Amino acid sequence: MESTSQPVEQRRVRRRVFLVDRKFQLKYTGILVLVGVVVSAILGYFVIRISREATQLLNMDPDLMAEAAKFDTVVLYYLGGFVVVMAVFLFMWGIWITHQVAGPIFIISRYLRQIADGSIPKTRPLRRGDQLQEFFETFGAMLNSIKHRNQEEAETLSKAAALMRDKGPELAEEAKKLDDLAARKKAWGESVAS
Repeated sequence: MESTSQPVEQRRVRRRVFLVDRKFQLKYTGILVLVGVVVSAILGYFVIRISREATQLLNMDPDLMAEAAKFDTVVLYYLGGFVVVMAVFLFMWGIWITHQVAGPIFIISRYLRQIADGSIPKTRPLRRGDQLQEFFETFGAMLNSIKHRNQEEAETLSKAAALMRDKGPELAEEAKKLDDLAARKKAWGESVAS
């Protein structure tokens, strides 16, 4: 593996992936579309039914009845077209809205995996339109609190290790273990994977 002396310029590639969590996003978008289509279909059914009943109540001559039936058919086509357009709109809107929730959850999940691996993640702010902003701020405050507490505990451990070494060589091994633990706590958050 060769290393070059010149720094390699890395461009940040911005990708716009709207299906961050397919299962979650498609499930709730599907529910949204299904509810919209069912409600529109039920309302459309009643509109067509009322129109046909009104036409029959007028007791018109057969030629006018045929024209009214044609009109009802045209209304039915318009209603079907409206339901299709509405379903497409609801699908796109549902993906966009769920993306604003799934994105932050995806980022927080990544950070939690990094914590489980023993490192503190280098956080970045959420995008302007993302949901869960307050939750993310609370998460960031928790990370800072853990880092601060680790630093305090590392200092206490280092002091205890120094005192143990001063007491005699028989405690040197235990003091070494405390020094190692203190070093791990101090390092938590320094070697950060983003």
